[in-house]
Amino acid sequence: MPDRGRAPARPLLLVVLTAVLAGLPSLLPGFIHDDHRIIEQNELVRDPGRLPAILTHGYWTVNDEEVPNLYRPVTILSFALNHAVAGLHPFGYRLVNLLLHALVAALVFAVGRRVLDRPRPTALDPSVEPALLAGLLFAVHPVHTEVLGLVVGRGDLLAALGAMLAVLFFLEGRDRAAASSPKPAWPALALSLLAFAVGFLSKENAVAVPFIALAADLTRPRARGGAAARPAWGYHAASALVFFLLLWVRASVLGQIGVARFTHYIDNPIAYQPFVLGRLTALKALASYAFLLVFPLRLSIDHSYNALPPALSALEPPVVLGGLILLAAASGVAAAWRRRPAAAFSLLFTGLALAPVSNLLYPIGTIMAERLLYLPSAGFCLLVAALLPSRTLATEGRPVLFKSILIAALGLLALRSVVRLVDWRDDRTIFAAAVAVTPASARAQFNYGTASEEAGDRAAAERGYRAAIGIWPGFADAQYNLAGLLSRGMNWEEAIEHYQKALAEQPENITYLVNLGHALNRAGRPGESLAVLEKAVGLDPRSDRGWNNLGAARLALGRTGDAVKAYSEAARLVPGNADYLVNLGLARSAAGDFQAAAQAFAAAAEIRPADAILRYQMGRALEQAGRVPEAAAAYRESILLSPASPVPQRSLGLLQFRTGDLDGALQSLERALTLDTRGEVMDDEARSVLERLRRNAPSSAPGAGRDPDGR
Repeated sequence: MPDRGRAPARPLLLVVLTAVLAGLPSLLPGFIHDDHRIIEQNELVRDPGRLPAILTHGYWTVNDEEVPNLYRPVTILSFALNHAVAGLHPFGYRLVNLLLHALVAALVFAVGRRVLDRPRPTALDPSVEPALLAGLLFAVHPVHTEVLGLVVGRGDLLAALGAMLAVLFFLEGRDRAAASSPKPAWPALALSLLAFAVGFLSKENAVAVPFIALAADLTRPRARGGAAARPAWGYHAASALVFFLLLWVRASVLGQIGVARFTHYIDNPIAYQPFVLGRLTALKALASYAFLLVFPLRLSIDHSYNALPPALSALEPPVVLGGLILLAAASGVAAAWRRRPAAAFSLLFTGLALAPVSNLLYPIGTIMAERLLYLPSAGFCLLVAALLPSRTLATEGRPVLFKSILIAALGLLALRSVVRLVDWRDDRTIFAAAVAVTPASARAQFNYGTASEEAGDRAAAERGYRAAIGIWPGFADAQYNLAGLLSRGMNWEEAIEHYQKALAEQPENITYLVNLGHALNRAGRPGESLAVLEKAVGLDPRSDRGWNNLGAARLALGRTGDAVKAYSEAARLVPGNADYLVNLGLARSAAGDFQAAAQAFAAAAEIRPADAILRYQMGRALEQAGRVPEAAAAYRESILLSPASPVPQRSLGLLQFRTGDLDGALQSLERALTLDTRGEVMDDEARSVLERLRRNAPSSAPGAGRDPDGR
């Protein structure tokens, strides 16, 4: 019987080193895509001491926003520990992920040593152990690059780590019990259950662990001439109990078990298809998954609608191929059950690990994603090793040839991983690569547009948004983002059209309503703006932006008193917003309440003390309120903050003229004239006063003998 002992150090280190070297480029990028929300914007990762909050909130919780569809407290806790050590520096998070990947690859090797026939070497080279081949293949497989490219791939890594440890501990405990070892079996079996729980609380796909352990038990090779060993039914009953306990915890926190009701059609059309058509679409995805495992050349971060079109018929070639793959796998398990139990187990491992994320049993949050292959690929790598012939070929030179082919194949896969990881250097690069591979994906086009807009490339952003809308006109977020882009380009009418299309999909979206109201007002349609914004604040009275834009619409219609009320409410909701206070000051000035306007400007100036325009506006209100000395002081403060601006110089000069400070007025207006190189500030009134001051000024006075134009 083959040795089931501890894995030897040298091949184990080779697997670990290979995984690290192939994944090194993953250490270089910053945070990408979902990393921003889950890590950078997530208060739960700021402090591992917030464990109670981590345990009682969903995975997508950010500040006060929670989407109760996923529950992964172990993953969030790991990010919190990362943050406690290295803050928000991406390198620390990425280093942990790479080390976890190397550890999972080592566990694939360790599990392989227990389930693959040994010490049988590969048929063509006695020096290559099947388990080593499985570990090396897992270490370099390019389909794993998404898990390493995204820091939030941590969930897949931890789930796989928990799953592989659970299987390994189960095999250890089972073998101890079967061999009547002096070491008790229960500690290893208990650790297996613990590892399963940790994996499940890291990501839901670890739910496959009890079934994989059962498969390992049932496909255990018989001793030569002996009966099959009795399955460890006590362990399997315990794992079922742990499974239902974990489901209960999940349901208690989230209020539900599944995720389909929170799934967008674009992300997974299967959730919206009739049952049979949905399963046919899942078969198409299964065929794509099989292709990626065997030939991982064209990789993409996004496979959502319409990269994989929903199935309309059972006769579509990809559907047929997926069905044949499923049938071949089932037939393979049946054929190998007694003759090649290692192959049967590996096939079952692959299928059972894929089942929870395949959409065949129930719809999940996405139609397809490469990261979902991380755990199933462990079974695939074991299967490749298990299918190698069992007898060594004696032909001289074949072992060298085989080893050369093996090294070349692993080297090409490692090279593909390295090249693919270069695509993960930032948001724009990875989505540009996705658009190149899956141009029919609305989500990929949208995310490319968003990343391009953040990079300042408005033309590329517009192309991305329009492409996404072309694929799915009902894509509200794409309609909204395009409208925002057009608004920033002052293309108000087209922006309004796209805001309205976004609202047709989500008619009570407050953000959409507020921005539509703003665009309508800027387009000179304040009456329509008023109706939209009144609806917005009616739906959400705490929308400060809604009240602020409502104030602008009312002011445009001449309803100054109502505008003051709207701006006052916005300022009340967000007291520290200087813009709201400025708008309130302008509305109060329009209403003739200059004292209150000056107070609003003064409050805004306390928030933004270096804002020269604010000081000028405060001076204007104070002057109109008759508080002349304070107005002059405000103008002078504005001049100190912006000495190159002619505006406060002109206002100060006219104020000085009206109060009898003729020398000061002459100096201020001369300075304003000098600074007003475009002739836009010194109007007829200011020029007339300056000319009069020059005529009456002594010959020694500044500006004596010069005409109003400074000649």
